[in-house]
Amino acid sequence: MQMPSKNKERRRFRRLPAAELRVAWRPRKGLFGSYSATESHDFTREGLSIIERSDCFEIGDRLELRLELWMEASTLSLERIQGEIVNRQTLPDAGSLSRFGIAFNFTGSRLMRSQQTRAQLGRIEGILERSEKLRLRLQPLEHIRGLAEQLENG
Repeated sequence: MQMPSKNKERRRFRRLPAAELRVAWRPRKGLFGSYSATESHDFTREGLSIIERSDCFEIGDRLELRLELWMEASTLSLERIQGEIVNRQTLPDAGSLSRFGIAFNFTGSRLMRSQQTRAQLGRIEGILERSEKLRLRLQPLEHIRGLAEQLENG
């Protein structure tokens, strides 16, 4: 029997590194506020996580997001994506920073209910997944955690 871990995984889809994804946010309350660029760590078609000051958000806060996926040949942009803060983890050794989990709100505006928006989010997820697989395939074996120890011991 598998022991339950302290860090419960509640995601339906595996999170993907967002090395090529640029994210900006603004509070959902104000219509004309400017976007603030932020650091994103992972992405799925259902949501993403960002790194911000610990006092920046509370669970339940609603945001509007701008996503830009930068590729060699072009850029894929989505604006006015609605999301809600659903998780917060304080980062060790990062001072006053936390990782905030954001779930996209597909019941909000007409834009969020559209199949085109869902398709674009799925497309971003697919591109990031292929990019990560390529990165993993090209890295030296000794950089793969766990495998390096096996190569040394065996």
